[in-house]
Amino acid sequence: MNKLPLLLAAVVLAACTNFNTPLKQSGWQADTGSAEGFSSEGRLAVREGEKGSYANFEWQDFGTVQNISVNTPLGNTVGVLCRDSEGVIAEDSSARQYRADSIEALSQNLLGFTLPMSHLNQWARGRWAPGEAHEILTDGRLRQSGWLIGRQLMADGVSPKILVLENERLNIRLVFDQFQPLDLRTMKIGRCALRSA
Repeated sequence: MNKLPLLLAAVVLAACTNFNTPLKQSGWQADTGSAEGFSSEGRLAVREGEKGSYANFEWQDFGTVQNISVNTPLGNTVGVLCRDSEGVIAEDSSARQYRADSIEALSQNLLGFTLPMSHLNQWARGRWAPGEAHEILTDGRLRQSGWLIGRQLMADGVSPKILVLENERLNIRLVFDQFQPLDLRTMKIGRCALRSA
């Protein structure tokens, strides 16, 4: 059974909370291109119509390299997806690899819809993506790239606790159990580790 569609569907999701709960965030800022990254863990869910999927995730944002590992609620690996300057590479639980120039192309081909991975790390940090039109709504949510994005913060007032993305087709929710900022000036990660596997 091909697990990559489940990996891609789960890669942008979150869990155990009401999909209809609106999230507000009024502190959106421009992305300054600073050397910020993060390492995080949490739960994710996506809903399309009446269908939903749930999983756990580990997500590392190394700037030009994004690495997301998706696991079942019982801890079994569904797969790993990584994006770097060479494109996107994914590996399912059977070690089959899939490649594409972009996450948009890979998700569109396998799932029939596009996942917003190009800007997800910026939105998680409360930044809008530069070079694209954006709007801050009166309820504090960000509208960009065809998505409405809401954030709820952890007790530190900075780290994301919940990130919700909605468009006409999908409702995607990430719940962060752990979020650790990374100073990318001290790290040298330029390519996906899957490319040397």
